[in-house]
Amino acid sequence: MSELQDDLIQYLEEQEQTEKESYKIRNDSAANWALRKIKQAQQKQEEVNALAVDEIEKINRWSEEENAKNQKDIDYFQGLLAQYAMEKRQQDSEFKSLKLPNGRIRFQKKQPKYNYDDDAVVEYLKKNERTDLFQTTTTEKPLKNDIKKAFTINKDKLIDPDTGEVIDGVTVEHPDDEFKVEVDK
Repeated sequence: MSELQDDLIQYLEEQEQTEKESYKIRNDSAANWALRKIKQAQQKQEEVNALAVDEIEKINRWSEEENAKNQKDIDYFQGLLAQYAMEKRQQDSEFKSLKLPNGRIRFQKKQPKYNYDDDAVVEYLKKNERTDLFQTTTTEKPLKNDIKKAFTINKDKLIDPDTGEVIDGVTVEHPDDEFKVEVDK
């Protein structure tokens, strides 16, 4: 608001001789004064909200910039720790983890990933009379969890433990162990 507007409002209030605490609206002029006070308060609310939004945006930008810097440090030191852990693993193939005063570095074994060619698997199961391992709805689908339990892994293939036969349509991937850094809180 301009200084001129402030002066006008102050003059009008003096002319109307208003007192907030014990004031009672008795005429149109007093009602108009109350409306003007509401308008002023609403304008101040808008100014406060605009200022708050502006400050919040600045704080969010600052936070994002600081977190980006810190993430670079985290990534850098995790890379150094991963390199150190790989060297330890080269020296000792059984190396899994290392507990230190400020945390722990470790390799976490990942589960094998099964890749299915559904049609080939169903065909194999039919041929070997293993109808318990697929379902028929509108199409025949292998029951993948049951298949994992019924057969054993041999390198990248599934094998029938009873016959030693390779299961058609399934390959198994063994992902590398995942490196993890755990910092004590």
